[in-house]
Amino acid sequence: MAKSQRTILMLGAGIEQVYAIKLAKKKGLYVIAVDKNPGAPGFNFADESYPISTRDIDGLRKFIGKYKKRKISGVMTMASDIPLSVAILAKEIGSPSISLEVAELASDKLKMKRHLKKKGVPLPWFCEIDSLSQLEKSVKERGYPLVLKPVDNSGARGVIKLTPKVDLAWAYHFSRSYSRCGKLILEEFLEGPQISTEGVMWQGRFYITGFSDRNYSKLEEFSPFMVEDGGSIPSSLSKKETEEVNTVFEEAVRALGIDIGPAKGDMVLTKDGAKVIEIAARLSGGNFCDVKVPLSTGVDIVDVVMDISIGDPPDLKKFIPTKNLGVAERFFFPPAGKIKRIKGLERLADIDWVKKFTLYYRPGDTLPPLTDHTGRAGSVVTVGENVKQAIERAETVVRDIVRFEVEKL
Repeated sequence: MAKSQRTILMLGAGIEQVYAIKLAKKKGLYVIAVDKNPGAPGFNFADESYPISTRDIDGLRKFIGKYKKRKISGVMTMASDIPLSVAILAKEIGSPSISLEVAELASDKLKMKRHLKKKGVPLPWFCEIDSLSQLEKSVKERGYPLVLKPVDNSGARGVIKLTPKVDLAWAYHFSRSYSRCGKLILEEFLEGPQISTEGVMWQGRFYITGFSDRNYSKLEEFSPFMVEDGGSIPSSLSKKETEEVNTVFEEAVRALGIDIGPAKGDMVLTKDGAKVIEIAARLSGGNFCDVKVPLSTGVDIVDVVMDISIGDPPDLKKFIPTKNLGVAERFFFPPAGKIKRIKGLERLADIDWVKKFTLYYRPGDTLPPLTDHTGRAGSVVTVGENVKQAIERAETVVRDIVRFEVEKL
């Protein structure tokens, strides 16, 4: 390949990053991918691949310093909560990115919320938890329900909804085991519709590209774990409610200091108005930005962010929706145990409204007890003329078509 061909460094080559790697190749870019897993699936599509952890900042900086084959034009990731890795490497090579200060805020839920609180952004009540005795004291003062979680993890890892039925000592040690830095955050559990939002900041304007209802209908079933069962687009919220959520989302993004590139938000519309659960300075995962939003609206935020990452101004026409279809995703939750077989998969190939089907576990694998999003067995994404039809179709696949036979633990 010609040396003049521009090069992008992709942080992560897991199943969630394959789309971005393929898209970069389609756009004519030379792709260098790094991932701690030598067998990462994205390595099959990259031009060069190196087994380096995307969280090993020192290792990544050494790699950048020693790499002399080509000039690297940009660095990006998707679905991986590593804004500091992206920002540091982007600064090293001189490509566009948020500042290191903003990346540090976005890497720690406690720092983020303290900063947003100072800026007056609507949030749930929260506090830092550094001991079991402090947790017990805070719960006694605040009352139930509350949510306990690590400050530096994602995918619902270590997230516990606290109710009178939950043993606080167990909850504290369980949640802390998922915290890389050992810090926990306790916050008010907010009642109301939960929303996933996503957008891009470019030259002072924030373009909101994704808005989806999150489905937590199985909260009681999965208690005390807070596992999401997919989502749907368009949202069931009214235009006024949608505007309110988006206004607070943008307010939080600006308050955090995200002045270029992607931002995603976990939002709740409460009886007191829209509030922010978390803001991330990255592209979303979970089929949101690369599958569900493009299927519903035709807008591909990954394409836009990739242009920005290599220093190209985005084509603003890419932010304009070209369609309006209902899209839904639902997950499979078979019991823990060894998967003996999965029936019905062959039927999906003949169903035109099934747009993506993903298995995270296969026959012979052992499903762990469900505690977070990594324990979901797979998912299906469907389309419909409207969101109601899309939801019905996704639930039909999960309920009636695909069946997991599991030898229970």
